[in-house]
Amino acid sequence: MDRMLSQAMKELIEESKKSLEERENAGVDPMLAIPVIQKGCTPNEEGAAGEPRAETVPEEANYEAVPVEAYGLAMLRGMGWKPGEGIGRTFNQVVKPRVNSLRPKGLGLGANLTEIQALDPTAPHCMSRPDEEQEKDKEDQPQGLVPGGAVMVLSGPHRGLYGKVEGLDPDNVRAMVRLAVGSRMVTVSEYCLRPISQQEFDKNSLDLSQVSKTSPGQQNGTASSWKALRDQDLPIWWEDSEKKRKHLPDRQDEPAAKSKKAAPRSQHWLHRDLRVRFVDKLHKGGQYYNTKMTVEDVLSPDTCVCRTDEGWVLEGVREDMLETLVPKVEGNRVMVVLGPHAGRVGYMLGRDRERSQVVVQLRRENRLMELHYDAVCEYVGPSDSDED
Repeated sequence: MDRMLSQAMKELIEESKKSLEERENAGVDPMLAIPVIQKGCTPNEEGAAGEPRAETVPEEANYEAVPVEAYGLAMLRGMGWKPGEGIGRTFNQVVKPRVNSLRPKGLGLGANLTEIQALDPTAPHCMSRPDEEQEKDKEDQPQGLVPGGAVMVLSGPHRGLYGKVEGLDPDNVRAMVRLAVGSRMVTVSEYCLRPISQQEFDKNSLDLSQVSKTSPGQQNGTASSWKALRDQDLPIWWEDSEKKRKHLPDRQDEPAAKSKKAAPRSQHWLHRDLRVRFVDKLHKGGQYYNTKMTVEDVLSPDTCVCRTDEGWVLEGVREDMLETLVPKVEGNRVMVVLGPHAGRVGYMLGRDRERSQVVVQLRRENRLMELHYDAVCEYVGPSDSDED
């Protein structure tokens, strides 16, 4: 074995000298590489087959034993970096690396972390009190975000409302809350909830006057809260809204023809399983503008839940955000949404684009009716349902 190693070293030295002489005579070759022995093979000699041998195969490096941080520092040191010394030729200075802090789960890049930190229940909101007072008020302390705990909604469409936590979704950092007014179940981000004591819940949960006690900067959220309350199908809210609607001043500057055209729209037309178009340019920055969707559920006469073709669910969609869709293919089903036949399903047999009218044949009837585009809407519900 010693004789073979010495012979291999001799051949390598001779080959290296030969390569140096060729480089001095022919100039520098940028692609020059010193030949090495093939991994796992013995040097070629008389009688050697050049096949791999087990004793010549090197052991693989144990990369798992080296931490990633140590490996990265070793690479930096190999490139000339030294701790505490600046880098760069012209402006040699020490640059502190930027360490990005982990964002709270469920919050995107546009979220304001300062507001979230202010809502942190672990933050010192009040000064410490003696142990006797703490024991005395222990029953009145908030239970936290736990099932059965009382909470108050701080932002969103239900701002200012109280409710009880029914369940938690830790993966999406959301909580299922049953509102005290209307007993409606809603899904709210945990960052928009503030745990409250049972005493505060019993005192203010049904006090609707607390909803309007907000600062001018919270007026948008307050309006949304009143709208959410109105959507609870409570008779008192609908009665009040009808009274307000009767006392609204009429617009004298509108033409009479326009008023007559808008008169049929005073009747609510929302129904389940209608294909509609979203026409509100301001909702969520126009994300759903001109998008076709299906009415999944009707929460109130002028509020519904819609689902897009991609599967996105939109809650609290108002009637004025939508417009009816007329099928492009004759023979498709439509529902009459306005007039004395509202709610009935039929088939569209033809349409007149110039007059914006369609010819509809209702089920179980042989007569044809000419209706305006606004009076019908494409229907995608069960084939055996006909609301007479």
